[in-house]
Amino acid sequence: MTSIQVEELSAVKKKITFEVPEERYLEVVNLEYQDLRKNAEVKGFRKGKVPLSILKGYFRGKVESEAARKIIEETLEPTLKEENIKPVSIIRVDPQTVESGKPFTYTAEVEVPPDIQITGYNGMKLKKVLRIVTDQDVDERIEELRERSARLSPIPETRGAQAGDLVLLDISATSEGKEVRELTVTEYHLELGRDFYLPDFDSRLYGMKEGEVREFTVEFPEDFVRASLRGRTVDFEVAMDDAKERILSELDDDFAKDLGKFETLEALREAIRKDLANLYEDQAVNGMRDQIIDQLIEQHSFEVPESLVEMQIDNIVDASLMRFVSAGLDRERLRMAAGPYRDKARPDAERAVRSGLILGAIGNQEGLEITAEEMQEGISKRAGMLDMSPDNYKEGLEAGGRLDAFVISLLEEKVFKFIEANAEVTEEEATAESVTDAAE
Repeated sequence: MTSIQVEELSAVKKKITFEVPEERYLEVVNLEYQDLRKNAEVKGFRKGKVPLSILKGYFRGKVESEAARKIIEETLEPTLKEENIKPVSIIRVDPQTVESGKPFTYTAEVEVPPDIQITGYNGMKLKKVLRIVTDQDVDERIEELRERSARLSPIPETRGAQAGDLVLLDISATSEGKEVRELTVTEYHLELGRDFYLPDFDSRLYGMKEGEVREFTVEFPEDFVRASLRGRTVDFEVAMDDAKERILSELDDDFAKDLGKFETLEALREAIRKDLANLYEDQAVNGMRDQIIDQLIEQHSFEVPESLVEMQIDNIVDASLMRFVSAGLDRERLRMAAGPYRDKARPDAERAVRSGLILGAIGNQEGLEITAEEMQEGISKRAGMLDMSPDNYKEGLEAGGRLDAFVISLLEEKVFKFIEANAEVTEEEATAESVTDAAE
């Protein structure tokens, strides 16, 4: 039977020493030699007939290493489970030197959730900011729909490219006669006016036509956001391979019908008004939940597992990369530049981890759980939002290993509702400043 000794390195780190009886270790070693003997080829001996002493001379290190791996694999997680140690991450595992007559010993350094008790969540004072849907809000959303459904057409010969046009570029960048690889790209899709490629870059392309090549020089300031470009002078040669403009649909009943189930423009407007009302309600609730987390984080100081923070940073960076890639930026160039963004994402990642730990602790303290009925309701709701069947959505969660995370999200929602039901909530009308903050 495996025995352990636990050393507390910090509130979230443990060093655990595992001792496996020597008999079990030797049994695994002998099985390894038996398997090896069946296929080992040693000069002077027939296959399957190599003496054990010869095998040990040739393969002792390999056999003992493989035996140690198997012992660790069969004892690490089961023993942690038996001892009710629930690691969020196993940082490292180190086998010790094997000594005759002694147990096989190895150590594991793990991170675990902090043991925290949360107070102050009953009777919280919260503010709910209510926003009323206006005609201007509806008009702006309709314009967004027109932009998305616009058809593309070659720009007129009478003008060059301008803000809002979609262009395809080949960009060559050199500095002191050498290629600047992070700025050189071919078949680069760009919407002029957004400056996704570089600040103040797009305006240099205004007036270009398909097939045209333009050359210019950019001097980067000493405080430029990318350290590799600070203070450098870069020569650009830009070829415009394609240029198209967006043609917006007429704002009439046909436009509404083209979007799907709407017979008239007025029906579309009413649907948008309803969707915005739901959106503003969600924003109001999310605003209260930000207040809950802000107050509880301020009231409770505790160490968080660094591995959870790093995983959350990965999630933030990956989501951001997908948004930029869909906007036409090169994925590999973005990955190379992701280092500073990871540092920038760290405070949000740590807040998200603290929030999850706090909500989980409150759920445990209050005995909140997700019932089978609540699980099915949550799956059906999310599946409906994605226009999927509940069964297919659940299968996707299971296949992607995301079912546990989904249950946690349902539990966090339940904890928030518990806190809100016991809070003192005051309502107030949104101001221009709060509307701006919500949009950001």
